[in-house]
Amino acid sequence: MLIINTQTGRIIGATPDASYIREGCILQVAPDDFDMAQSEEWNYNGTNLVHDPLAAIARIKVTRISQIKADAAQQIEALAWRIERAQERELLGVAGERVNDVLQEREAIRRASSRTETEVNAALDVASVQAVAFAVLAADRATPERISRVEFLNRFTDTEMQAFIAASKTTPALEAYFLKLQNAEGVMLTDPVTMGGVQALELMGIIGAGRAVTILAM
Repeated sequence: MLIINTQTGRIIGATPDASYIREGCILQVAPDDFDMAQSEEWNYNGTNLVHDPLAAIARIKVTRISQIKADAAQQIEALAWRIERAQERELLGVAGERVNDVLQEREAIRRASSRTETEVNAALDVASVQAVAFAVLAADRATPERISRVEFLNRFTDTEMQAFIAASKTTPALEAYFLKLQNAEGVMLTDPVTMGGVQALELMGIIGAGRAVTILAM
């Protein structure tokens, strides 16, 4: 027998004792398809227990999102050894996968997790919730806005770099910009300072017309 709170219409427990008495409560026979683990999906309407499909969908969504988070966490953790390998190879100067490559993959997993969680929350029925599959898609892979200092400087030709260095010796603003680049751990291609500096090089004729767009391309 199910114990029903008559004020809220909610199931608050169960008892095998048909003579059980509790103030503000009544006993009700459990429906054939009743599962105590899903008791929050049932309401007493004054006559019968009625299943609430919206509550059922909400429960299934919570379960599915928990699974997605767990899958994402497991995949991210599984890449830890690749980060360690990439770090060691970079220190040794050995060719191979870079740390940034692995970090981008981990970020794609996080984005895929967020995307699929949103899809689950937007689903209107149980079938739609269950149809949401967790997988990393091309759209989940971010385009890095930050590259290493070396990668950035390598975007200039030898002739452009020579002209840049020569001009920096007589132009304090260019010298300051060049020093910032030399000491930067990484370069944000969308940073206003980075963009302004490269565009200034083009205006000054140090790099060719249209080259600023190419150098700043992500």
